[in-house]
Amino acid sequence: MNAGTKSRCLLAILTLLLSFSVAAAQVQEPSGKAADLLRTALELYQQGKIDEAFTKCKQSIALHPKEYRAHVLLGYIYGAQQKLDLASASFAHAIKLEPTDKEVYLLKAQVDFFRNKQVEALAAAQKAVALDPKYAEAQLMVGALLKTEPKRRAEAIKALRTAIDINPQLVAAYDDLGDILKDAKQIKEAEVVYRQGMLADPKRMAGRFALGRMLVEQGRLKEARELWDGRTSDEDRTMPSFIAVLTRAENLKRAKEAIVANPNDPDALIDMGLAVMDGDSWVIDDRQERAIVLFKKALVEKPDYPRAQHAIVKAYIELAGFDASLNKTVDIELAKLRKLDPKLAAEMDQYRKKYGGGIVTEIKP
Repeated sequence: MNAGTKSRCLLAILTLLLSFSVAAAQVQEPSGKAADLLRTALELYQQGKIDEAFTKCKQSIALHPKEYRAHVLLGYIYGAQQKLDLASASFAHAIKLEPTDKEVYLLKAQVDFFRNKQVEALAAAQKAVALDPKYAEAQLMVGALLKTEPKRRAEAIKALRTAIDINPQLVAAYDDLGDILKDAKQIKEAEVVYRQGMLADPKRMAGRFALGRMLVEQGRLKEARELWDGRTSDEDRTMPSFIAVLTRAENLKRAKEAIVANPNDPDALIDMGLAVMDGDSWVIDDRQERAIVLFKKALVEKPDYPRAQHAIVKAYIELAGFDASLNKTVDIELAKLRKLDPKLAAEMDQYRKKYGGGIVTEIKP
């Protein structure tokens, strides 16, 4: 599961599981002390005083070990401490004490999801659905967990459509459903779902960037640009970002048009080469080699052109990021550039120091 999927599930599910806070505050216990400690622990947790909350919660459990809500709070506390294995164990213990609380199953599913225990997460989410088939967040969790399994795609689609039917405002479900339909090559259906998600989201962001990437793949750049311009947020957890993908596609389109109009123009050749070469630094796909052919052709058309030599140096620096033997070639080409334009050569010296294969870089819109 990618970071975007996990983040969407986190926001869609954990922010909706607030009823525990109310339940914990209403705990009634004969002596009253365990309940008081639990309420204090909850207040401390809500204030961000995690260590103090942990102490009070453990004291409450020591006095009343069968109060399942104390173990739920302990799971929250472990989660805040990034101790996901312990959080899962706490939720599991709470389930043993109270096996009919659907929300605790979903909490366990969420934690197991984040600790990459997919089988356990799915089992817990399915139990929550069994307890309440109308539990939209649990249906979403099932769909999110199954979305990357082609053989269970039908189950994932059914769960996500059910989540949307139950709660049309559960915008994360549209993202996941659109992703599945896209992976299944049901492009038109995916577009419909992404657009439905945008309409369901008050901020109009659900599905926007995913749809934008899909439109770029289809060459519908004008529509993709309109999606970017209509955004209400720049937040994008998928790499490369939508704006990076869109900008690259737009640059390549302009470069192709220019080179068709002037196939021997040095600047058109360089622009085409730069557009071809643009990409994620961790990807090896021979694009630099293809760009170098264009840069060298530009030098044939316009000998000793600093801009063309500058582009050649940049390409070899990127290649050397994966193949150190090419550093000698970088030195040779950089020496040529230094004779033509010392300022551009100094720029490439700095680029060489900073560049490394596998380092994530983003182009600016």
